[in-house]
Amino acid sequence: GDVAIDPFSSTTQMAEVVRTGEVSSRELVDLHLERIERFDPQLNAVVTLDADGARWRADELDRRLAGEGPVRPLHGVPLTLKDCWATAGIRTTAGSPEMADCVPDADAEVVARLRSAGAIVMGKTNVPEEVTGQETGNPLFGRTCNPWDPDRTPGGSSGGAAAAVAAGLSPLEVGSDSGGSIREPAHCCGVYGHFSTSGLVPLAGHLPSVPVDDIGADQDLMAAGPLARSAGDLALAMQVLAGVAPLEEAPAPERLNVAVWLDGPDVELSRDVASLVAAAGDALGTAGASVREAGPPFDTAEAREVAFQLWVAATASSTDDHQHDRAVERAAGTPASDRSLAALRNRAQAMSHRDWQRLDARRRSMARAWAALLDEVDVVLCPVSPVPAVRHDPEPEDVDSVDRRLARTIDVDGRARPYLDQIMWNIVVGMAGLPATVVPVGRTAAGLPVGAQVVGRRHADALTIAVAGVVGALSGGYAVPPGFA
Repeated sequence: GDVAIDPFSSTTQMAEVVRTGEVSSRELVDLHLERIERFDPQLNAVVTLDADGARWRADELDRRLAGEGPVRPLHGVPLTLKDCWATAGIRTTAGSPEMADCVPDADAEVVARLRSAGAIVMGKTNVPEEVTGQETGNPLFGRTCNPWDPDRTPGGSSGGAAAAVAAGLSPLEVGSDSGGSIREPAHCCGVYGHFSTSGLVPLAGHLPSVPVDDIGADQDLMAAGPLARSAGDLALAMQVLAGVAPLEEAPAPERLNVAVWLDGPDVELSRDVASLVAAAGDALGTAGASVREAGPPFDTAEAREVAFQLWVAATASSTDDHQHDRAVERAAGTPASDRSLAALRNRAQAMSHRDWQRLDARRRSMARAWAALLDEVDVVLCPVSPVPAVRHDPEPEDVDSVDRRLARTIDVDGRARPYLDQIMWNIVVGMAGLPATVVPVGRTAAGLPVGAQVVGRRHADALTIAVAGVVGALSGGYAVPPGFA
């Protein structure tokens, strides 16, 4: 325990002390393995550990540093990875009992890039079954708890990843997100997360759906990206994962033009979330930014409808024939006037290619509305979710968990609202393929973290990350959850 580095240091700082020889990679690995042993029993975030492999690799990297090998950006830095990324030689289950014994023989592309940058994979973090869900639990490993409150979810599907980063068990993670699976856990656990411009970070080796050799794989609404305790670490990770050059310097607030969007996709916000996101906008204004309230010029109810159907359609291929036939039957029995989420889900799951193309055309007009707003402002600041982390679902999620989610509600200041309202702010951004960086902007009276999305135009990833850093510096950013120091 007398290592000259704080386990809550940034990834960047950890890489630096290894590079200067102040701390060995082996010491860093041991520090993290000790923390996992001590704190993970209360979280259940880390589900597979390769302690021997990590120590062996650290020793090898320390020897290489003593020689004169080139020093890579993550040389000797240990981390965990979301259990959907194929890791050569380390069990990868996607939370699915059928994959309980799956040990890939090749790395997912993001894993290969991290390893070639010098990172050490210590183990894997928990996901919902088949990586589908807003909470993180599965029949193989059980449920992951939120480090801020064990009775609450860390979010999903990168829940184990966000909990591990928040609790100081790993300095960096890589998640995947189609309905908020990076952004929701970052918000729930009080860490930074980046949903990258679609197509930027390769999905090859994202199990169970994308084979390791499918280098050009593209899944509608899906993007991968890092989770970390600082915006600088997100920038470093995006450089490694996608060759995105970070901004030379942090943008000066007085040069920023910001829209704050709170009356979004037909979703009622809790007072806690609305006030913290608004306060983050006000803090930018006080620091000199030009801030106004504005959203994309589209009908928010229609945006919610289009995004939700695209999100359902994007995963429809994974339904089995029985589920598909049931969806077709249900869709046929639903009047066109029924715009409930259940009706939209039935139609989207049973959708013909022609219907999808028409939906896609509506999406493109909304993407143009986003582009029009982002021509006038640099970034849009908006919520991730209407509420902070919710209490664990008493029922384990079944695989077609959308049924379960349609049946559930969340409590928004005493009013029951649809459980799926938690994904809406994420998918109205995701359907346009825009980058969004989540930054912690404070905590509720009950002590639960709240995040905000910083949304930018396509390929403005470096900018949204840098602005998230500015917002975090003004509005609190990451804090160590009680009991984990």
